[in-house]
Amino acid sequence: MAYSGTVGQTVITVQNLIDNGARRCGKLAEELTSEQVLSAKQSLFFVLSNLINQGIQYFAIKKQVYGLQPNQYQYLLPVGGNDVLNALYRQMTQPVGTYTSSAGGTAANVADDDVTTFCLQTSANGNIVVNYTATNPQYIGSIGIMPYVAGGGSATFNYAFQSSTDNITYKTLYTGTSVTVTDGQWIWQDIDPGANVQYYRIVASGGTTLALREWYLGVNSTEVTMSRLNRDDYTNLPNKNFTANQPFQFWLNRTIPQATITLWPTPSNAFYQMTVWYSAQIQDVGALGGQLAIPDRWMLAIQSMLAHQMSLELPNVDLPRITYLEGQAEKYFIMAEQEERDKSPIYFAPNIGVYTR
Repeated sequence: MAYSGTVGQTVITVQNLIDNGARRCGKLAEELTSEQVLSAKQSLFFVLSNLINQGIQYFAIKKQVYGLQPNQYQYLLPVGGNDVLNALYRQMTQPVGTYTSSAGGTAANVADDDVTTFCLQTSANGNIVVNYTATNPQYIGSIGIMPYVAGGGSATFNYAFQSSTDNITYKTLYTGTSVTVTDGQWIWQDIDPGANVQYYRIVASGGTTLALREWYLGVNSTEVTMSRLNRDDYTNLPNKNFTANQPFQFWLNRTIPQATITLWPTPSNAFYQMTVWYSAQIQDVGALGGQLAIPDRWMLAIQSMLAHQMSLELPNVDLPRITYLEGQAEKYFIMAEQEERDKSPIYFAPNIGVYTR
């Protein structure tokens, strides 16, 4: 017997889902008008958007590392972010190395722990290299850049972080393409997997001229869980502008267009970070020939829910079929949602406090 020899290679497009949905409604796919196809795409978007209300979808959990800014207490959750699952205050150390620039500027300024100084290269597509010596190689876990933009404002950078054992052959750790950078605002990237090597460099491309206030290569990361405040607790704080190195509480204001993370106390150090794990909306539907950003285990559930939604809008779909499709949608959604788990142990930690009047 000949098997396919592949797993997860079958491509189901948005058009396939809509065509199957039409057939489940008792219609031929070619009968659909352009208006009905557009309506089906919108229904598919509604189905995907509503999943965020049904529990945590593990395939849509993301991580964001924020560089904390002195005296800034509000940080935006990324577009599509729904809720903070974990927020952790992070400290790292930066090992001592020798910095050199291939295109001018004062390379040492990027590692002087002074955000008022900067290295401005004189030509495009240059690089800055740090050498930790052969006897002191480093395993860098996270890399941050604080750009310098003359006059303030924003610019577009193309760059890559790379590592090397000999300063000749480099391995790319991360590539940033058409990244919008803002003067004095950190951009962080965790490196996984890393390597214990002597050399690291940031190399510009696409006509980018490197201009950095800081280039931070972090080791020995320590993260501490931050506790969550509700709105009443935050609004009742007597001194919301109190500053400290470590913000140990946060309030999530789930507003639009982006939720806001409000820290307390207000950070006072420019070289600490906050790691946020958050639940996110599933990506938009996109073109008819595109695929959905969902795992295969959810495909039948999404197909069934879409068919039911289409049955409510397509003409002349009889009530028994609509009722049947609703039952199928509920059945396969429950199956998919019950499998949306990580099988880890559950720990209960009662938080019992003293109440006084």
